Amino acid sequence: MLTANLVNCSLMVAALWHGTDRRTLLGWAAAVATLTLVRLGLWLYSRPRLADAGEAVRWGPRYTVGSTVSGLLWGSTAFLFISPENPTSLILVSFVIGGMAAGSVTGLATYLPAFYCYLLCSMVPFELSLLIRGDRLSLAMSGMGSVYAIGLVIIARNFNAALIRALVLNEENKRLLATREEEVALRTADLRTANADLEREIGERISAETRAEEARAEAEQANMAKSRFLAAASHDLRQPLQSMYLFASSLHHFVTERKGIDVLLRIERCLDILKGMLDSLLDLSRLEVNVTEPQIMDLPIKPMLDDIVVAYGRIAASKGIELKAGEITDIQVHSDPNLLGRMVRNLVENAIRYTERGEIVLSSPVVGTRTVRISVEDTGIGIAPDQLDRIFEEFHQVGNPERDKARGLGLGLSIVQRLSAILGHPIEVRSQLGVGSIFSIEVPVADGDIPASEAAAEAVPAAAEGRRQVMVVDDDPLVLLALNTMFEQWGYEVIMAGSEEDAVAQMQDRGEPQLVVADYRLRNGRVGTDAIKGIRACCVAEVPSIVLTGETGTEWVKDAESLGALILHKPVTPHDLAYALKRLVGDGGVP
Repeated sequence: MLTANLVNCSLMVAALWHGTDRRTLLGWAAAVATLTLVRLGLWLYSRPRLADAGEAVRWGPRYTVGSTVSGLLWGSTAFLFISPENPTSLILVSFVIGGMAAGSVTGLATYLPAFYCYLLCSMVPFELSLLIRGDRLSLAMSGMGSVYAIGLVIIARNFNAALIRALVLNEENKRLLATREEEVALRTADLRTANADLEREIGERISAETRAEEARAEAEQANMAKSRFLAAASHDLRQPLQSMYLFASSLHHFVTERKGIDVLLRIERCLDILKGMLDSLLDLSRLEVNVTEPQIMDLPIKPMLDDIVVAYGRIAASKGIELKAGEITDIQVHSDPNLLGRMVRNLVENAIRYTERGEIVLSSPVVGTRTVRISVEDTGIGIAPDQLDRIFEEFHQVGNPERDKARGLGLGLSIVQRLSAILGHPIEVRSQLGVGSIFSIEVPVADGDIPASEAAAEAVPAAAEGRRQVMVVDDDPLVLLALNTMFEQWGYEVIMAGSEEDAVAQMQDRGEPQLVVADYRLRNGRVGTDAIKGIRACCVAEVPSIVLTGETGTEWVKDAESLGALILHKPVTPHDLAYALKRLVGDGGVP
């Protein structure tokens, strides 16, 4: 965190060197550097003493003072360096303050008073400077800055709460383990003393086995509780992340300077990395608590693979590589569409992550008589022979000793292997170091298979005609506001509703929507699929629908699919939402 202060300070000086009073600029930089060095010295001095809880408590207020002064210094840039004659200075300062505020979540949210003081002292001067300017753009940015700050507060509070719960759970697990070890030791002593009497020995052994089984069951239950906690924490963090995704995308309409666009793209890249981490953690927690029940059916393979090529083509192109379709068989297979799709997406993401040049080819030829082999072939860094047995381990990453978070958490292939065991689809990997790798999944062909093109034609609803009106149903005001902003920029008339009843009541005045986007989990035990049914009951024609969800279970999937609704897992990126609209209503006006 202190290093980031020095680096960003240096970059600010370089960016503002021309067109700004250099004495003021150097004075401000000297103040930031002095404060940073003082805090570094205090940290080095206090580090050996923080193991003592009492000493740590005493250092809390000092930590808060340092964070407050730092926030004031960064917040002062809004008055020192924003010039009405230089719009670039407004963009630069706004993104530096916003970026530093976002970075402070992981650095300061462990101690909320320090985080609150920093956020308040850095954001309030910036907001005041925008309000003083008074033009429409400044007022709009001030409003978005306030929403952004609220989102950071929510994330920080969830982060802090998750950390505290994790620490408490860790201590409870330690206590439980110590108790169980003591019980095992006592049972061992009892069994040794019972060897003289065979009949009593048998009785003691049966009793010990019963108690051991109970202990194992309790230990497994504790492990499941940990995994459920991880799933719940991941779900809660998805809500503010969802809003940040949509608000960041909305900023593209206001930011036109090249430097501002570059900073915005970096923010979106950071959100992509965070989304990938949350997706991996959530998938892993679902598998650990055994809530993943495969829904085996006959499904066309070609539309799924074509969608993956289109969805990940932009990501691959941004790295200068090409993702293309090879030989993709137009046939039906027997599998779970969601779990199989997740396996293929993980393999494609892994290939993109470790390929710096060349191409990635996704193909699905038929091998033998009743098997389709889905292959992902890349020209990446390859895998050494001694690493082939370890690549499916959790958190193991090839060629990433520095733990670069841009390459994920190392859970993607572990999830693929677990899903392979659940579905009964064998995985094969072939690789040559420095040349590339080929990952393959063998999937059985469906009985009485039909061409995928026929099944896909029946699955895509007709395009919407007439007015572009969308009904958005969500009980989270922040997500509702973000979706409203996004759809309005795409040219839609938005009807916002917090519940099924609210949506139906608004239809009396606003008319029938041409599209419904509903969050699955609503207040008072209601769900989004019920809201879709209620809205459709008031419409003449069946309205195309999208269900947004962060759920870990599977019981709701059939309900959503029975309505013909598309399912998008949070956090949903603007690109994901736009692609879903094009599939669902054939909307060519959405980017």
